[in-house]
Amino acid sequence: MCSPVNESLPQLPDSGCSPAANASVFQCIVFFRRDEETGRVAGRVANYPDISGEASDERQLLILLTREFRDALRRCQAAGSELPLAVDDVLPAPGEQQRFIPIHL
Repeated sequence: MCSPVNESLPQLPDSGCSPAANASVFQCIVFFRRDEETGRVAGRVANYPDISGEASDERQLLILLTREFRDALRRCQAAGSELPLAVDDVLPAPGEQQRFIPIHL
């Protein structure tokens, strides 16, 4: 005869790998557009000042902008200064696409 099924699953102890383990997460909002003549993609981080760039494709642009965004956040945190993140609604210009990328520090 089979024993009854135990509906509760064993719980693992906190390993320090969970999101609650002091991981800071920031939202990087990227607006971009493709230049029809050159085929290149240009974009900007909408919620952080002065981060923009250009690349051969969307993937490379997102890598470039998120790397710069992460570095800027780290510099602000290291200096103990307030993060200059835009808190107002930021909207793409006509023709721009947007991506939301979580950045973990």
